[in-house]
Amino acid sequence: MIVGRMIGAALLAVAFAALCHEAYAAVGAGAWRFIAAGEIWARIDGNSLVGFQALIEKGVASWLWSDAALPVLLGPAWAIPLVPAVLLLWLARRRRPRGGFSR
Repeated sequence: MIVGRMIGAALLAVAFAALCHEAYAAVGAGAWRFIAAGEIWARIDGNSLVGFQALIEKGVASWLWSDAALPVLLGPAWAIPLVPAVLLLWLARRRRPRGGFSR
């Protein structure tokens, strides 16, 4: 359980860092603009994004790219690590023993 909490906390920190980067860019530009996850991926390694698209369209199912992967990649970058972080932190939370005679 401790590993799940550590990974969840790390993902939460990544989500917070992405949100802070978005806020910093908004202060510089004078207007808030979401930074898409696909945009960050394209900045880091655009060729792997194209390869991932080809893998999904040709290897798995062509509809999966346009209906599932593309909307996720067009969403805000901070939301991608936030969802698994919240799930992991919730699943790996410390459970308190119930009171009464159940001990």
